[in-house]
Amino acid sequence: MPTPAEIWADAGLPTRRLAGLALNPAVPESVLLRLLADAPLAARMVLCRDRVLPYTVVDAVIEHPDTRFNLLIPGPTPQEPETVRRNALSHHPVLRRRAAGDHLLPPDLVARLADDNDLGVRVLLAQNHPDAPAPLLLRGFVEYTGAGRSRLTGRPNFPTDGLAAYADHEDPEVRALATLDPGTGSAVVERLSRDPDPTVRAAAARHPALPPSRLAELLDDEELAHAAAANPALDPDTVRLLVEMNGREARPAAREDPADRP
Repeated sequence: MPTPAEIWADAGLPTRRLAGLALNPAVPESVLLRLLADAPLAARMVLCRDRVLPYTVVDAVIEHPDTRFNLLIPGPTPQEPETVRRNALSHHPVLRRRAAGDHLLPPDLVARLADDNDLGVRVLLAQNHPDAPAPLLLRGFVEYTGAGRSRLTGRPNFPTDGLAAYADHEDPEVRALATLDPGTGSAVVERLSRDPDPTVRAAAARHPALPPSRLAELLDDEELAHAAAANPALDPDTVRLLVEMNGREARPAAREDPADRP
């Protein structure tokens, strides 16, 4: 499927006019339904993505044969509490996704949607709710590979303990989770610093359990020097040397042994 930018770039003047009509707050629902049924792709994309739709139109989107538009429907801002609850309890995953995107979702609905059978519902809840539970955040990261995945690790309740268990995962982004665990052992961290994936290598270079000898080695590695220099275990003398030498040297120059002089 072409990207939204590509779809819009291919839209001619007539289609762009219809797209503007789709955003017109004064047009009746019948016009929106007609656009959904007959308008070119770019206009339908704008209709589903860029405005809050009446429920009759949402239902039509859900039943539309082109299911790509289900994922584009934004939620109302703000949502009324009764609307949120109705959406959260709906059998339509599109409406449950609307509810999951509400950061004011009450605790009982958070608990319900955290176990939803739809990945989109769970991910939206993880991405948007300040009290998204730790198991949901971790599950979302492991299962979801789309946009915004990396932001999940920055959510308040994202767990760190026990992530060393993912050090051998086939997905490099999941494998890198092991570097967030303060309990990951030095041998595992060193191994990850040699991982085939550059993101994993860089993450391991920042882990304080990285053996000092490997940390010193990485300070001379053009690819990983920036990550190694960000390692909190970097000793004060090395920090001072890096500052004094404006980053040109990471290790003291070897002193000449008088015994080696001719």
